[in-house]
Amino acid sequence: MNKNSIREKMLSHQQTIIAELSQRISSLHTMVDIDEESTHDPEDYSHQFESQELEHLIKVQLNKAKSGLQQLESIDFNPKNTITTGSIVVTDKVVFFIGFSMVPFKVGTDKIVSISINSPIYSLMANKVEGDQFTHAGNSFTVEKIY
Repeated sequence: MNKNSIREKMLSHQQTIIAELSQRISSLHTMVDIDEESTHDPEDYSHQFESQELEHLIKVQLNKAKSGLQQLESIDFNPKNTITTGSIVVTDKVVFFIGFSMVPFKVGTDKIVSISINSPIYSLMANKVEGDQFTHAGNSFTVEKIY
C-alpha cells in the first residue's frame, strides 16, 4: 500500500474540483456582467439575477473545496500503529483512509473509502490496532493492517 499514491490521488481530485468550480464561476460571471446600456429585454435582468445567485452558491462550494485542500495538505501521512488521522486501514472488507471525506476512489486495484474523523464509523475504529475488530451497521470488520 503506497500512501504517497493515495495522497497524490486525493490532492489531485481536490485540485480538479477547485479548477472545475473556478471555471464555472468564470463562465457564470460573463452572464452576470451584462451591458445594461444595450439591454432591451427585461428578461435579461432576471437571468442576470439568477446567474448572480448561482455564482454565489458556486463560490461557497469553491471556498469549501479550497478549505478541504488545505485540510488535506495538513494531514500527516507518516506511518501509523493505531487508527488515527492519516491512517490507511486495511480491513477484511474495506480499505479506509482516515481524516478527509471524499467519494470512494481506486489506487491500483485497491478501492479506498475516505472518511473524516467526524464519521460515525470512525468513532468505532479510533485507536484500534492490527487484529482488533469493530462493528458498524451490522457489519463486523477486522483490522488487518494499518499504514
